Amino acid sequence: MTSPPSWPSWHRPARATSTPRRSASTEAPSQRDDPKGHLPTELAMKLVTGRSDVLATLQRLRAAGTALFSPNGELAAEIEGLLIGAQRFADRHGLAEVPIAIGMTGIYPDNAQFRKISTSCVTRTDLGGFDGGDVREGCEIWLRTLAVYDSLAGADGRPRFPAVRILPFIDHGWATDPEDAAMLHDPSVVERMAIIMHDASKLEEAENIRLTAAYVARFGDQVVVEGAADKIYDPADIARLKLSRDDQLSTPGAVEAFVRSTGVDLVVPNLGTEHRSVGAGRAERRYERELARLIRDRVGPIMALHGTSCLEGRVGDTAADGICKVNFYTAMAVGAGQKLYRILREREADVIDGNNLWINSESFGHDVRRRHVADVCGGMLEALGYARLAEESRS
Repeated sequence: MTSPPSWPSWHRPARATSTPRRSASTEAPSQRDDPKGHLPTELAMKLVTGRSDVLATLQRLRAAGTALFSPNGELAAEIEGLLIGAQRFADRHGLAEVPIAIGMTGIYPDNAQFRKISTSCVTRTDLGGFDGGDVREGCEIWLRTLAVYDSLAGADGRPRFPAVRILPFIDHGWATDPEDAAMLHDPSVVERMAIIMHDASKLEEAENIRLTAAYVARFGDQVVVEGAADKIYDPADIARLKLSRDDQLSTPGAVEAFVRSTGVDLVVPNLGTEHRSVGAGRAERRYERELARLIRDRVGPIMALHGTSCLEGRVGDTAADGICKVNFYTAMAVGAGQKLYRILREREADVIDGNNLWINSESFGHDVRRRHVADVCGGMLEALGYARLAEESRS
């Protein structure tokens, strides 16, 4: 196994967590813990939110030469699929623990997830947008949904997902929006999160740094903070300013200055992928590996990669580039929706003419999506090299 990327000498040491929060168990499940073969509840699926525990998890993954798999998961079907996929992977590879992060966006323009799942939001069926919605309510619904699976056990007393460790995170906490900003600064939200992305990338560099540094100063001893190092330009600005692809990519010096000035734990640079698309057309969406390595040499292995479709599954070696967190959602969600569509189309007679209750019920679509997500999750954990955690635990 290659050595994990090293840290620059100036890198800020981990801050202590001011308020202790629950740690994930590090023990391997064993039926010897209970004469009837039941696993103790402390070995059930756990939500990991303590800052020191999150940093330790990231470091363990780095040492194993992998990165934290960080998909978004909107509601029960996607969340359950991720849990099922992670537990299957643990069983297949003999892992006592499989940590994954599950996240959500708030009012982020590309996909406002907390807003969309709130009870007052109405999505237009013509796909023209949505009306209403409450970001904080959606956040609460999501957090309480996650909590349902914490230490969940079946009728036999056996925990359903004994190896799974979930790190809840806010993806693209839109710092310039009043609703998102209120959520980001709500202590009752912060204490239930493992990682919060404070995204001020709509702003100019100086203002981005000012707001992000202020957020780290307030909450950085409680939660792992992720920041975006560059301004994201909208298409109109790209055209008006005549910005080329190279103009919009991060520079190692600017990313280092952002990390030094703000004190963030994780940083999202512009590496040319879908998330921070720097031009029109798929040809422009390309992961810049050498740039990632130059940034790694400046700031250490603290980069979060947003947008992975252009890697076409080749994400397994990005940890060597300094990537410690890999976000993922669009391909998984689209694939699940398309699979459900194909099944309903094939069974159209049952859906329409037969008025079949099973196929028209919510639980049918839920299970189709859940099983698809579980398969995708297992594939991503395989691609990222999570199996190396078994080697790391033996060393």
